[in-house]
Amino acid sequence: MHQASQPEVWKCTLAKKGNENMLCAINEGNNSPFSRTSAVRHGKGTGKFQHPHKWTSRVSVALLASALALSAGSLQCAFAGSQDVLRMIVAEPRFMDPNLASDTSIYVNAQLFQPLARLGDDGQLHMLQAKSIELDSDGRTWLITLNPDYKWSNGEPITAADWEYSWKRILDPKTASEVAVFLSDIEKAEAYNKGELSDASQVGIKAIDQYTLQVVTGKAAPHFRAKLGLPYLTPVPKALVEKFGDAWISTEHIVSNGPYKLVSRVNDQSIVMEANPYYGGVKPNISRVEMTVASGDLCAAQLRAYEADEIDFATCLPSQDIARIKADPDLSNELNSYSLPASEWVHFDMANPRWANKRIRHALSLAIDRKALVEASSGGGAQAAATIVPDSILRGSSEDAIRGSVKDAQKLLAEAGYPDGKGFPQITITTSSDNGRPLIAQVLQQMWSENLGIESSIDVLEENAYRAWVQSRKTDGYEMAISGWWSDYADPMNWFGDLIISDFRQNHFSNADFAALVEKANTEVNPAKRSEAFRLANKKLEDEQPMIAINHPTSLWMVKPRIDGLKHEGTLDMYHLEEATSR
Repeated sequence: MHQASQPEVWKCTLAKKGNENMLCAINEGNNSPFSRTSAVRHGKGTGKFQHPHKWTSRVSVALLASALALSAGSLQCAFAGSQDVLRMIVAEPRFMDPNLASDTSIYVNAQLFQPLARLGDDGQLHMLQAKSIELDSDGRTWLITLNPDYKWSNGEPITAADWEYSWKRILDPKTASEVAVFLSDIEKAEAYNKGELSDASQVGIKAIDQYTLQVVTGKAAPHFRAKLGLPYLTPVPKALVEKFGDAWISTEHIVSNGPYKLVSRVNDQSIVMEANPYYGGVKPNISRVEMTVASGDLCAAQLRAYEADEIDFATCLPSQDIARIKADPDLSNELNSYSLPASEWVHFDMANPRWANKRIRHALSLAIDRKALVEASSGGGAQAAATIVPDSILRGSSEDAIRGSVKDAQKLLAEAGYPDGKGFPQITITTSSDNGRPLIAQVLQQMWSENLGIESSIDVLEENAYRAWVQSRKTDGYEMAISGWWSDYADPMNWFGDLIISDFRQNHFSNADFAALVEKANTEVNPAKRSEAFRLANKKLEDEQPMIAINHPTSLWMVKPRIDGLKHEGTLDMYHLEEATSR
């Protein structure tokens, strides 16, 4: 990924004011803007410096003064924990391009880029970049009027042509965007995305005038309204993308339409944002956001920094620390818990012949003690899941779970030709290094060995490497993988359609009866009949067991007392930093 050249910045802890470290930096070069970074704790008042690309070395304060006298650089100081700065630790974004960001990248991108609206807890769309969104009487034509008060962070207008260009760029097969699935309801979008149609003008997305966008779905799709609030479906600046290509996301070129603009980025190290002066909504109360990129486990890195008072907001906790935090009289008051419409599971590569026998899939599922697994792997930070689709989603029902004991599992495995696991090839379980998933894999490994005599190995990949691995499984085979899904919008189609029918996680599950039920539900306008089709689809999914439900995660945030107003958005476990205030 292209990256702008960065000025060399030396950081030091010079002094202490109360409980705050004083942070100073020298920029080498008269015209380099200073990027404040939260203090690195090397001791207080020691004059110990750290260059971002070099080992720490000791110099005296006197040497610093001499260097300043001889340098054309500039010195600026700030106190870590300043009221005008929010500090946090994030995972390295796999993509900064909003047309590509579909994973944890969205937590960074959502501060820079905004969709047309936001779906509220009341189920209604609350306008952001759009002034109005209207559905024609034909049930297919959506007329979107943009709010001209919203501008790109360089002051240029955001036009309907930008939106048309952006959404068609998502669908362009050359872009290879994972986000394309969320636009598949649009007329001829899927054919264009699959390369079956080359003329993008035939896709049902059209700029009518400067501030009017028309979107036509292939058939009535009432759930499409909710998709208009997805954080993935934002505009990109057509002129800049066409001029700079992939380099448009570099710091010197990028513009954004959200509450913040990007001012600096050092790959695998830091991201700094400041308030977008041309943002048309309510201006951020905190004008600067400083993100340090985690190395290693994100949750562990966040907690260490939070307890050292180096960040203001942590979005997750290591499972082994949850009980300690809850028992701490101070930290427990800063802990916030949120239930999520989300699931984690282990799934089979259903294209692999070894999983063709449903008895084997059922046996592996019934051999799991989910309560014990969740307690061991999440420290009580999740709930055991009987089914993939949570009960909170329409027609998701734990009553549809398959039932049985370990003895039933052993009987099924014997019926499949593997009594006590004899002759069954060793399994490889592939997982990400994040979210406690290696622990899940270890507990599964133990339970399957003890209860079924099936042995397994575990392949742990760094989070971004794991996501790239998943995408490569479209054509490359594998055995099992641990994965998950957080609701993007509150409709069953997000689970049955976007996740499973579209094969978002490369599970390769294909079942004609299930597909027919989902298609019926997708086109049904009668709510009762639609609900019944989803109910039958859920029962079929659980009976087939292409995925073994493990848990429904709970989101655990920690927020410093000086930060107010930071709201949790249930779908996608989102946060919007522009809503936060500091004191």
